[in-house]
Amino acid sequence: MNLDKREDVVKTTYEKLYSQDREKLMQDEFYRYYYNLLDTGMNYCRFTNVQLVKEIDEDWIEAIEKALPALHECVMKPRKFIEEDREIVNIAMARNITTESIRHLIQHSDMIDKYADNGNTVIPNRILNVFKEESLNIYENRFICTLVAELQHFVNKRYNVIFENSKDELGSFFELESRVDNYTETVDYKIRINIRDKQNDVDNENENAGIFSRLEKIYRHVNGLATTEFINQMRQYPSVRHPIVKTNVIGKNENYKKCYELWNFIYSYDKVGYKVNLLKQEPVISREFEQDIFDNLLRDYTMIHNQMENPRNIDTNRPARQKTVDIKYIRQMLDEIVRNSDIPDANLKKIVMNELTDLQLKHKSQRSEKEKVKKRRRPKEGA
Repeated sequence: MNLDKREDVVKTTYEKLYSQDREKLMQDEFYRYYYNLLDTGMNYCRFTNVQLVKEIDEDWIEAIEKALPALHECVMKPRKFIEEDREIVNIAMARNITTESIRHLIQHSDMIDKYADNGNTVIPNRILNVFKEESLNIYENRFICTLVAELQHFVNKRYNVIFENSKDELGSFFELESRVDNYTETVDYKIRINIRDKQNDVDNENENAGIFSRLEKIYRHVNGLATTEFINQMRQYPSVRHPIVKTNVIGKNENYKKCYELWNFIYSYDKVGYKVNLLKQEPVISREFEQDIFDNLLRDYTMIHNQMENPRNIDTNRPARQKTVDIKYIRQMLDEIVRNSDIPDANLKKIVMNELTDLQLKHKSQRSEKEKVKKRRRPKEGA
């Protein structure tokens, strides 16, 4: 089941739970009474939504993707050369007697113990032993080994930050504390709901799934190369340092040329290469959301009340309480106006400011008139 489908299912269930016609519900005597108590009571409500936004600079992804096939070839098919080791050894230890060993023996008669009677055979006590074997210890191979190590560090550092950090900080948090004075009883509510999002490493943002998948492939490929037999053998030899010496092989062979370009890119890349931002939002509790909250609290109260033995009768004929106009109420009203208006932001702001100014002047004028009336009445009252 994909994410969109899951959201549709939740929305459908929500609509079923809160599908009551509120206008008809407001005709219920107890609903009107208790809703007024909730609306005018002491309420603390906080709703927080945290979203993880990841962005990756494609430049370094593309540079590595371009060079990886060439680097793979250099690792899997390394260059070798024949290494000779010459050593004078006891005749009993000699393993490989060559023509060069014979020539050397002729030039060093002190290494001969005796000659045979026929004069054609000699018995030496020591002889030159020439060892020849293939070796990987050349500059180009050490360059490739060092490049793999540098690339592994470069990729892993970014991969770990992008995929591993901040997993437990995503989701939504809702907290409510409310006290209702029901004239004959006090009702306290305390609710905490924490919805944690379990990230999917590659697909957590659908619009960026492609580049995350590419990074995942690079990560696996580079770390795979770092465990090859060639790299393990080359670790015994010293690393190379920047800048790289452009030998004939590195300058002319296409695979080594691309590896050389990748090396220079890594050393010249001075950007972080990624962004991981946590967007923490604390939206205004809209009037519609508040109504859903109050309906839920009212439902909870009626559920508990229905389970009481000999519950206290509630007088719903008490006068309705007046809602205090505070900052929260003003923010709710402004939020509702902004969300439900098609007027451009600049025009809407101008209209609100003009209307606010007119109302302030109107009320100021009314207060002034009241003060004048009071002043006119005072002499008569004192006479």
